[in-house]
Amino acid sequence: DLYSYFRFLRYDPYAAYKYFCSSIKIPIAKNPAKGYPKLQAILQTIMLRRTKGTSCFFSLTTLLDGEPIINLPPKVIELRKVEFTKAERDFYSRLESDSRAQFKEYAAAGTVKQNYVNILLMLLRLRQACDHPLLVRGFDSNSSWKLSIETARKLPQEKLTFLLSCLSSLELCGICNDPPEDAVVTICGHVFCNQCISEHLTGDDKQCPTKNCKGQLSASSVFSNTSLNSSLSEQPGEDKSLDCSGSKVVEVIGPCSEDSLNDSSKIKAALDVLKSLAKPQDNRLRTSGCPEGSSDLQSPDSLNGLPDGKDLVMGASSNDSSKAPGEKAIVFSQWTRMLDLFEACLKSSSIQYRRLDGTMSVAARDKAVKDFNTLPEVSVMIMSLKAASLGLNMVAACHVLLLDLWWNPTTEDQAIDRAHRIGQTRPVTVLRLTVKDTVEDRILALQQKKRKMVASAFGEDETGGRQTRLTVEDLEYLFMA
Repeated sequence: DLYSYFRFLRYDPYAAYKYFCSSIKIPIAKNPAKGYPKLQAILQTIMLRRTKGTSCFFSLTTLLDGEPIINLPPKVIELRKVEFTKAERDFYSRLESDSRAQFKEYAAAGTVKQNYVNILLMLLRLRQACDHPLLVRGFDSNSSWKLSIETARKLPQEKLTFLLSCLSSLELCGICNDPPEDAVVTICGHVFCNQCISEHLTGDDKQCPTKNCKGQLSASSVFSNTSLNSSLSEQPGEDKSLDCSGSKVVEVIGPCSEDSLNDSSKIKAALDVLKSLAKPQDNRLRTSGCPEGSSDLQSPDSLNGLPDGKDLVMGASSNDSSKAPGEKAIVFSQWTRMLDLFEACLKSSSIQYRRLDGTMSVAARDKAVKDFNTLPEVSVMIMSLKAASLGLNMVAACHVLLLDLWWNPTTEDQAIDRAHRIGQTRPVTVLRLTVKDTVEDRILALQQKKRKMVASAFGEDETGGRQTRLTVEDLEYLFMA
């Protein structure tokens, strides 16, 4: 990644790849302790970097008469390992076995890079299976497809078939450049995440965000797989066999029952936490590894080696936690379909909540935030990671639950900072839910590896930095480790 910047800036002599390798890349590979200091010295002369600890005018760690200008309450990170039920484990094991077999085929043929998007999609399915089997089995929430089905019915069969083929083309989302979640296709044939394109359409610019496309869009001109197939099935002579799952490993998964909506160990664990918020206890959570008054983000790696199957809480038991009545929580997931499932469980548990995701209008989002911050009876906000923008102020919450892991740990940090920011007066507890013996274990390890690489390159211990594209070695580790 650094070489591409040096080349673009024509920063000689490091703009020459041979010199870059001999003076930076190879020394770091042979001896990081000696190689990284040279890279740090180079970066200090050419890089301007803004981190969480800095702003336009001052740093949060700037001292005035020996005291920090701003004192934030402590922030404690908990990592809880959730155990699959037998049914969930069987489902996940089958999916993982098929995914590994497919990856081995690509590796044996030397086509891993050519199938990069399909491999990311297989990883997406494994990660979704850690949340809920319905996310993999094709659960379709009542999202925007109802708004576009009337338009789809008026389209000719050739257009419907073309749009379905676009959905099955394994394209990345044109906005976030990730495998699309709740994939939709525009009338002009471009594929996006439902949430990404919905958020784009809530603004004033209704033009397709794809480069060089001037198509004008609306909610009725964005189609899901469901709406297209539904319209196609109403036309004579249609081909109903077109599958837009985009991955062979999903074909082995059968349909699921509506009775299984609550069959998720993660959802049950999260609900248990939310229900416990109303129970007053004696002691506020403190940890031996996080001194009182500290607000440093603790890395997942520091939790490794603790017993599995228990609450992993940086040297403390969850029984030590104290939650005063009226405390609020934010629950994050990166998948809107997971939010749909969790929302249904909140309703059945009679827990007052609000929801915020990219598919909502600006007015609806503002109202949800206002209700959460001002109404005492609203104790939970469920929110998508992509909607956790920097401008949101959610200091009414002092608990944050992360239902799933994201490649980029700084994206999670941004989400947490909706509650742990200027204006927060109470300690903030962050709970990261992961499933034991799954791809999530390897994602945690990969996150820590990336954090250490960034910290070493910049010569600091601060977490952060842009997450790099997954390498072939990363993919092999995630599938085969």
